[in-house]
Amino acid sequence: MRRLRVGETVVGLAVVVAIAAASLAVRQRQAARDDSPAADVPDVSRRDATLDLGDLRIVVSAGPRPLLAFARNRFRFRAEAGGAPVALAEAVVSFTMAMPMGDHRHALVPASDGWQDAEAVLPLCPSGKRRWFGRLDFTLAGRPRSARFAFDLAAPEGRP
Repeated sequence: MRRLRVGETVVGLAVVVAIAAASLAVRQRQAARDDSPAADVPDVSRRDATLDLGDLRIVVSAGPRPLLAFARNRFRFRAEAGGAPVALAEAVVSFTMAMPMGDHRHALVPASDGWQDAEAVLPLCPSGKRRWFGRLDFTLAGRPRSARFAFDLAAPEGRP
């Protein structure tokens, strides 16, 4: 009887390890498929950032600061090639985070001085996580391109 319990325990532990490994593999595959951004992307929570794509530099500005959940936040982009402003064609910014929070895709509209803007109202994650990732997709010289950035959302007053 004791051997049977040891055998059942070993089999049970093997099943737990297999389930954990499968869960990890699914999460990694999901992250790769979603093209989840790395943790080392520029952060625009406190200051503007420059996304350097080699032949193209994109300044990203976000405000008002601090960026607030459930409030209208403006994201501004100014692309430069060779020091001159460049308009990004078919430009769309999308926002994601660690867990699914809905579809947040916004087309950029032309603004003054070579800037292109989008406004977004983003929710506060129920898990308490504040880190969001932005992905700017656009076309330049007929070629699709993208750039990533990160930011943290603060809770509105009166919310934890």
